[in-house]
Amino acid sequence: MELNEQLRRYRKQNNLTQKDLAQKLNVSDKTVSSWETGRTYPDISLLINLSSILKVSLDEFLKGDIKTVNKIDKDLKLKIVYKKWLIVAVIFMTMVFGGFIFLSTYQYKNVLVDRFNPLLQEKIGYATIPTEESASESDYTKVSLGKNKTKKVLGSPYKNMVVTDNAWGDSMFLSFYGGLSPKNKSYAMVKHRGIYVSRINFIDWETIPRSIRNNMYKDYSEYRDMYQMWRESKSKGNDSAIFTVQTGKY
Repeated sequence: MELNEQLRRYRKQNNLTQKDLAQKLNVSDKTVSSWETGRTYPDISLLINLSSILKVSLDEFLKGDIKTVNKIDKDLKLKIVYKKWLIVAVIFMTMVFGGFIFLSTYQYKNVLVDRFNPLLQEKIGYATIPTEESASESDYTKVSLGKNKTKKVLGSPYKNMVVTDNAWGDSMFLSFYGGLSPKNKSYAMVKHRGIYVSRINFIDWETIPRSIRNNMYKDYSEYRDMYQMWRESKSKGNDSAIFTVQTGKY
């Protein structure tokens, strides 16, 4: 006997109307009617409730209706698969969202994060760098030579250089290694992603695009106090890593 016929038979044996049974299962009487006509069938959780309400074992209830049993088994397996994929999708979306929040929070704050951060665009900027003629004591780095000997070197690294990225004067402080620049090339072309510098080239003033050098100082001494001023502005709530340099030259 098929499931729909079994359902109708046991419902009547228990003196229940379709409406009575529907109320016990928290479904509509139209749903019960659909089961009894064979248009649809209850899922496994409702079948368990039905067997309890109608006082018949689940085996007896499904006995003889192999077609419906196979459908229920197939649906159950699909639900398990869907549930697994849903869990995977939720985990993936959580990781993506978490990664986005992490990268957004720590960009311009960590060199390693910026190096692999897909949210940041790789840029080419330009910087005026100190030379032996323009450098002050703070521009040099002490390098150990062994046996308690040290040597002061320039450009290992260049610390907190103002790198200007575009004609609007958008700039940021970057540190990078390069060693002593050649004569007549006291400027650097800097390839960077956020605060991560991947490459530099020493260049002369005329190599810098005119639209960008209009917002740059030719003399490094003009930049000397900028980093300290920027740090003081950060302590007052200005947390942006990008700032604007405007020299007034157009």
